Amino acid sequence: MDFSEREMDFGEADRRYVELKRQLDSGIISEEEFDAQYQELTVEDEEGRLWVKARDTGEWQYRDGRSWTPGTPPGYRPLMTPPAESAESALDPGPQFEQGKRSSSLRTPPPGDVPTQDRERGKQRRDVIYGAILTVGILVAVGMMLWRFVPSVPDKGIASPEQVDPPEEASGTTPGYVLFEHDSGALSVEVPDDWDERLSVDQEGEKGRSSWSAFLGEGETAGPSATAVNDLDSWRTGTRGHQGIYMVASRNLAQEYTDDELVALGPNDYSSSCEAGTPQDLERPPYSVKMIEWENCSGDSDHTAITLAAAPQVRECVIVAQIGGYFLTEADEESIQHVLDTLETDCGKVG
Repeated sequence: MDFSEREMDFGEADRRYVELKRQLDSGIISEEEFDAQYQELTVEDEEGRLWVKARDTGEWQYRDGRSWTPGTPPGYRPLMTPPAESAESALDPGPQFEQGKRSSSLRTPPPGDVPTQDRERGKQRRDVIYGAILTVGILVAVGMMLWRFVPSVPDKGIASPEQVDPPEEASGTTPGYVLFEHDSGALSVEVPDDWDERLSVDQEGEKGRSSWSAFLGEGETAGPSATAVNDLDSWRTGTRGHQGIYMVASRNLAQEYTDDELVALGPNDYSSSCEAGTPQDLERPPYSVKMIEWENCSGDSDHTAITLAAAPQVRECVIVAQIGGYFLTEADEESIQHVLDTLETDCGKVG
């Protein structure tokens, strides 16, 4: 798995989103198939910001700290109206083989001259489709602008936009994920919503004797820890099917060890049961991130683990973490990448 390469640009993401929406609206793909491919449409700009199109509206939004903010990508040129064939297919979601017959008959007319009137009707039809799409787009844009400036009317019980709870997509969390924060605010990450068993501990406790506190020495404490998994019992026993993350934010570990050491020592040492990959440096400003992918854990080629150490530039503290389990599909690999992209710490809140 290569979590460092991102080749998609904004234009390609636009085109893929439009096509996915067309297929979803036409019933060609299901909601689940749409969501799986939608997760791949994240684009990183030259400043290192992550952009994604809103699932339902297609508006661009970028990662701003812990939230997603609507905006326009740098140098972005929006797609114009869709080609005639795509527009017509979106309006006519009939069986594909029937569409193929109709398209073939239009492209291969019978011998003889095509009447001018037929050509004109085809052109008028396309003009009507394009005009309708453009009109709807203008009406939506105007409606959104008016909504933003509608004043509150307290005596009638109508709230201003600032008082209304924002929709799920505007709340800042990517669809399919939930924001998991440590009670202290020292750690946060967006995890798949099915990682629904979550623990938040003031002083590390989930790993017991193999904890970072034990690694530091008797009487030492590493710091606050958090665990998010899909099945806690399976996670603890290492049985098939589990997925999750265990993470600790620590000042003491940052002072005593380097990232190169922390990614492969203590609880991050999987050498007794897994095969270690080559250490990788990830681009994740403002953090320096060192990562190792461990494979064939316990002799099972489907069982992998990722250990990492991530520290802010001033290295006031460090995050040490393990992401492990059975990641079998492309969507599973996307979830790992998303966790790596959203892992955050506030060193000022690390005890």
